[in-house]
Amino acid sequence: MSLGDELRQLLGSDAIADDSETLAAHSGDKWFAAEAPEVVVFARSTSDVSKLLKFASQKKIPVTARGAGFGYVGGCVPAKKGIALSLMRMNRIKEINFADAIAIVEPGVITAELKTAARAQKLFYPPDPASMKDCSIGGNIATNAGGPRCLKYGVTRNYVTGIEVVLANGDVLRTGGRVHKNKTGFDLVGLFVGSEGMLGVVTEIMLRLLPLPPARATLSAAFATMSQTAAAMVRRKVSGARRRRFVNYSLVKSRMPWKWRPAKKIARNSGRCAGNSAIHCARLG
Repeated sequence: MSLGDELRQLLGSDAIADDSETLAAHSGDKWFAAEAPEVVVFARSTSDVSKLLKFASQKKIPVTARGAGFGYVGGCVPAKKGIALSLMRMNRIKEINFADAIAIVEPGVITAELKTAARAQKLFYPPDPASMKDCSIGGNIATNAGGPRCLKYGVTRNYVTGIEVVLANGDVLRTGGRVHKNKTGFDLVGLFVGSEGMLGVVTEIMLRLLPLPPARATLSAAFATMSQTAAAMVRRKVSGARRRRFVNYSLVKSRMPWKWRPAKKIARNSGRCAGNSAIHCARLG
């Protein structure tokens, strides 16, 4: 009996694919490396993941978990073939609660969709990886994704309060909880976030949300040297912390050796940038 047939008996035919087109589609991410798995499993629940990992552990078959496949580091490439475990069918936003500012989601939820759902309830999920319209929360957890806002708000790890994770032997572990502050015991949540799936497969995530900022702005600036850029950034961050708490910073270099695109001069924002003629502000709303 083939591996695909064994898995169909275990999980059902609709969760298994071993045709050449599907195998090729799950052989890599946006990086150049690729290796086709022997079979692709589309998990629909924590139970599916648990059954699969228990089976694979007993049979000593390698399993590579993957989210949306939009990474650039080869993390979801099934280098040892075996089973590619897709979590994209586990894509429910189970809850967004305004009262305690907590979201409970499955790993296949697209990051931008979570941000939109949170915004509808006047809440804010800060991490904004560049591929947020395509990448999944599960992938963000695996890589501890950040984005341009990480300087001000932090990275994914700073917003994960609890997880449900399936270990390699199929056991299900729940750690953390529905609280914004939890310093009791070992920080297992911090250990799993950024572990690239090597410690287990995350199947449910509790995320801390913030109040939706009432306004935002973008700063565009040009500097002659990198040291000037860094110095200005530090000064602006320190001086602006008291006056404007909801500013997202975006710096664009114009005269660096690698020739980034010059910063486009935009209108001053009601004189709020007075005292620093190199910085121009635009209200985005």
